[in-house]
Amino acid sequence: MIRLAVVTVLLMIVTLHANAAQRAKLVIVSAVYGDLANDKTVDVTKKLAGLVKDENLSITVTPEAFGDPAPGAAKKLKVGYTIDGLYRSKTVDQGEVLDISTRLFISKAVYGNLPNGKSDDVTEQVADLVRKNSLSVKADNETFGDPAEGVVKRLRVDYLFDGVKGSKTIAEGETLTISDKGK
Repeated sequence: MIRLAVVTVLLMIVTLHANAAQRAKLVIVSAVYGDLANDKTVDVTKKLAGLVKDENLSITVTPEAFGDPAPGAAKKLKVGYTIDGLYRSKTVDQGEVLDISTRLFISKAVYGNLPNGKSDDVTEQVADLVRKNSLSVKADNETFGDPAEGVVKRLRVDYLFDGVKGSKTIAEGETLTISDKGK
């Protein structure tokens, strides 16, 4: 009985370490807030890096959060970051939520006449739609443009969820979803 309990505890520890190893590493490389067009900004890299929790970041972009380097001007937050060494960037308008999720990582997304016809890489667009480790996106020309006129297009999204590879493909007009459970 004691031997069984010890084996159970050891299995739990191994599982915890394996899950921790699968978690992608989020690093904030740069972050500026303000009137980006007129270069009236403030560096908020350290502040954002300090807000990363469990390798994720979610914050509403407001002057209260970052100060007001350009009174009266429309402001944005521009963030450069890496997830497991792969560089990405996001720009978010004031009042919107910056959400960088690492459990669900979009590694590649293409829209067009798949598998071998004309298509566009839409990885950045799809990655920007990830919210709270889930994704919902409609595959249509309004969202991604029309890389192959007169042809029914498809959207393919390759992703990692907690380190496990996945891929989904849907037809034009359908909605692709990946839940916060990775399905």
